[in-house]
Amino acid sequence: MTIAVDRSTIERNLAVARRFVEGVLGGTDPEAFGEIVHPEVIVDTGLKPDGPIHGAAEYGTVLGSTFGAAFANGAIEIMDIAALFDGRVIVRFEATADNVGALNGIEPTGMRFTFCELHLMRFEDGKLIENRVGALNPLMYETWQAPAMARTLLAR
Repeated sequence: MTIAVDRSTIERNLAVARRFVEGVLGGTDPEAFGEIVHPEVIVDTGLKPDGPIHGAAEYGTVLGSTFGAAFANGAIEIMDIAALFDGRVIVRFEATADNVGALNGIEPTGMRFTFCELHLMRFEDGKLIENRVGALNPLMYETWQAPAMARTLLAR
């Protein structure tokens, strides 16, 4: 059974979600990661296609070793952000960045990519405890990463 939360909790969760996307993922406030990500966070993301991320330490490592290492000169724009009645927040954003490093064993292109993601976030005591990430990426990015995804997912 899901219980509705009060307005102040919803407003806090919206602010934390915005800070996570703009500050952590967007790189404008990287210290926010330690302040707003719960130590026991669970994350489902294509950045780790073989299973969920367990814990803030692993999440930080995955972010830093994937997008953090492969892209530079990024910008993020939140297109939609909304709170659900149970306090979860859904965020849709677009990001652009220059591909300067390898990702999933695929060599860099030097091209500027656009990424589109949808995050469904759950919070506990003002910290991100669960993040379900869906990619809505343009075909250019998906085509570039297709060999790595096929290698990872079809090798099971």
